[in-house]
Amino acid sequence: MKAGAIAKRPVITVEPSATIEEAARIMAERRIGFLPVVSSGRLVGVISERDIVRAVASGASPKAPVEEIMRREVVTVNFNDDVEAVWSLMREMGIRHMVVMRGDEIYGVISIRDFLAEKIALERLAEAPS
Repeated sequence: MKAGAIAKRPVITVEPSATIEEAARIMAERRIGFLPVVSSGRLVGVISERDIVRAVASGASPKAPVEEIMRREVVTVNFNDDVEAVWSLMREMGIRHMVVMRGDEIYGVISIRDFLAEKIALERLAEAPS
């Protein structure tokens, strides 16, 4: 199975100039914990719930722009990469979300929850009577 098959789409993104508060609101409304940060159509960073909690706990203003706390070094995978390789990379790097690229464009996002959902679906298929 390829990464593109389980990647969530469409991708919800945020601009670097958006406030931390706006990013948190988007995450709460969309029930997601991760946002790619995009400027002029290019991936420039990512921000997670954990990043927001750490920043606010350290005294960052919720009105500060996301670019002040986003992670700029983003690990990505290609939509044609095998999900086994994606899972191994996520485990190795200790990350919960992975941006899936198709060329220079963001194709989707995979979270550890997506792997759990796939595992449950496969187990149900295996248990189903023939």
